[in-house]
Parts: sequence; C-alpha cells; structure tokens
Amino acid sequence: MMDQSILNLVAMTLSALGLPAPTNAIPTMLTRDGYFVGHKLRYDGGCAILWAASDAIEFYDEKGNWLKTVGIETTETGAAA
Repeated sequence: MMDQSILNLVAMTLSALGLPAPTNAIPTMLTRDGYFVGHKLRYDGGCAILWAASDAIEFYDEKGNWLKTVGIETTETGAAA
C-alpha cells in the first residue's frame, strides 16, 4: 500500500499541473519476473509511477506521455547503539 505522504504528493503535483486531484485512484504493485519493482497509481487522466529503485515519482497522461518527474524525500531511521 502507498504511504499517505506519497498520495498527498501525487495530489499536489497534479494540482500544480492543472489536473484534478485523483478521486478514484487505483494503486497497484508492479512486478517483473515475479519481483516487486514499484507502485502504479492510476487515476482519471493518467498515472503516477513510483519505482522501487528510485526516489522519484513519474507522472504520465492517459496516452502514456511523460508529464513530470518529482523527487521524494526519504528518511532512514535506526536504533542508536
């Protein structure tokens, strides 16, 4: 499942592109040869893809044309020794 912060970034980016916020977004897991490679969020008018090996979200229109790539912040947490 996609983190709420990712969904918020998708909505903000679509708004910045002049597109409506996704109301009926459908998240799916992307696999290749049985291995997880990312998430895809389909919405009216296109999709957003978050590849597992990337710190960015790619946005595409309904015809598959690239619209924008937006970087995401990642935070690592761990226990101090």
